[in-house]
Amino acid sequence: MRPLVLQLKHKLSYRLDMSFLSDFNKLKSLTKLKNKKIIYGSKEMMLKELFNISGSNIQNIIIKKASSLMDNIGKNIEDLSIKVYGNVGYAFGAHMVNGELTLYGNTLDYTASGLKGGSIMIFGSVGKYFCGKPNASNEGIKDGLIYVKGNVGDNSIQRMRRGVVVIEGNIGDYACDEMISGTVIIKGIAGKCFGKNIKRGTLFVKDKKLTKNYIKSNNAKYNFIDFYLKTLFEIIGKKIIKNNSLIRFYGNKDVNNMSEVFLIKN
Repeated sequence: MRPLVLQLKHKLSYRLDMSFLSDFNKLKSLTKLKNKKIIYGSKEMMLKELFNISGSNIQNIIIKKASSLMDNIGKNIEDLSIKVYGNVGYAFGAHMVNGELTLYGNTLDYTASGLKGGSIMIFGSVGKYFCGKPNASNEGIKDGLIYVKGNVGDNSIQRMRRGVVVIEGNIGDYACDEMISGTVIIKGIAGKCFGKNIKRGTLFVKDKKLTKNYIKSNNAKYNFIDFYLKTLFEIIGKKIIKNNSLIRFYGNKDVNNMSEVFLIKN
């Protein structure tokens, strides 16, 4: 079956809550999908009134010519594959349970907030509170893989519990605050107050200043890293770092910090 393709008929004038995508698995026919009622502005409209719709595979969705007024794309989704072309709004992939999200564009704030699983690939930059704590929650992302080609805003990756986050660009201030576990790879520059109150976890960084409170380890080759990086390569489709370019640091002046840092030399 051909992927289900959604393309706006007209430029948006109001914000559009796209969280209805998580209901697509429950719809048994394409007719029901096209007639699904959603709120736009102060009106209730059918999906087919806002979008040109083609294809029939409800579990494989493509959104063309997206808008930064589209919020909550991929929110709460399970077992769906969604590809988006264009910039999007707030909360892209928030609370996602599993599945695949791919974006060829930029996002606003709260991207991947409260993520529970699945994979998110973003070939662009993201706003503030990326992989952060959802409102009324004291936990960040619980699992999943997130890749960002560009830069990331302030207050990101807070209270991360598990999962893997790969950022090829820079990250803003107050990143990795109160990180509990998981793996974060940052190839760019980090802002101020990085890793404040971090508890555990593994960090791969290129910004040498992030190792200043750690103790340098020996230069042994870490065999588990080869397997780990190979797995990342298979998922992301490119080599992020090489094992022989890493220097390990451990420990910290803060006795409650049991994290480790691998400095990327080149």
